[in-house]
Amino acid sequence: MQAFVVEQAGDDRIMKLQEGPNPEALPGQLTIDVVYAGVGMIDSLLSRGYLGLPTPFVPGLEVSGYVRSVGAGVEGFRIGQPVVAMTLTELGGYASVVSARPELTVPLEGALEGLGMDRAAALAVNAATAYLAVKRVAQVQPGQDVLVHGALGGLGSLVGQVARRQGAGLVLGTVGSAAKRDAAGATVYDKLLLRGEFKEETLRLTGGKGVHHVFDPVGGETRTRSFETLQPLARLVLLGNASDEADTELRLNEAWLGNRAALGLNIGAYAAFAPDAVGEALSRALAMAARGEVDADIYGVYPMAEADRAFRLLEQGGTTGKLLLRV
Repeated sequence: MQAFVVEQAGDDRIMKLQEGPNPEALPGQLTIDVVYAGVGMIDSLLSRGYLGLPTPFVPGLEVSGYVRSVGAGVEGFRIGQPVVAMTLTELGGYASVVSARPELTVPLEGALEGLGMDRAAALAVNAATAYLAVKRVAQVQPGQDVLVHGALGGLGSLVGQVARRQGAGLVLGTVGSAAKRDAAGATVYDKLLLRGEFKEETLRLTGGKGVHHVFDPVGGETRTRSFETLQPLARLVLLGNASDEADTELRLNEAWLGNRAALGLNIGAYAAFAPDAVGEALSRALAMAARGEVDADIYGVYPMAEADRAFRLLEQGGTTGKLLLRV
């Protein structure tokens, strides 16, 4: 097989396309012939040394393709079956063949047949994360107001869509530049705000009350200001650190005195703890997409050998929607 390998992580990262042996389906696992792999900001962060993974490693958290082999004890899958899978606990998606857990793999058949391999890969991790964030972590109720950072990105756009489908009231989003805001077409958002001005604008638009929920995949100082836009008994849901900024401090007395909560969702860690729950979220989110309730905007598709180009596009902050590798 071929795989895109991070040989050296950091600002001086070294990444190469390499050949190696095909993985075998171990007991309780599948292998998949990959057609598309999703590209996320977490892949870029890992290649720059985030979390300090030992090198070499193959990035990639989501793939679509066809079942290549089925390990002992695995039921409900067959060779040649079209599937989408999240490789959250093993990585390795940037490869022509990947191992996957059946709990985190969903057949693209029946009601999901019309999704297509590209859309399925573009949706997988972000759609499952958005579903869990809105429905399980924040527990958004009809009529509640929400604010979504990184509103036009792969994850943020899906959080906004799921929140709207959940019956949210005012749905606000933030973007990093006026150019990105002005170039946006029709969205699910009632208004797009510049991230540098969102606190004042959010309070103005809510009559000084603030919102019920803030979803933040951006990180950094955005989190501190987000906490200050929450009304009593509201939630800040932490979904990532795409800015790669240093951690910020939220004092627990501020949560107590302000009647506010900060909750985290790291889907990789949650998948290691409760793979069945994450797999169910993926299945339900894909069913929403198949019904036309949510969708992923595919910004670009690149050959696997150009994964570093896709990383640079994400790091420059000029993309909207999802990037894919065609394997």
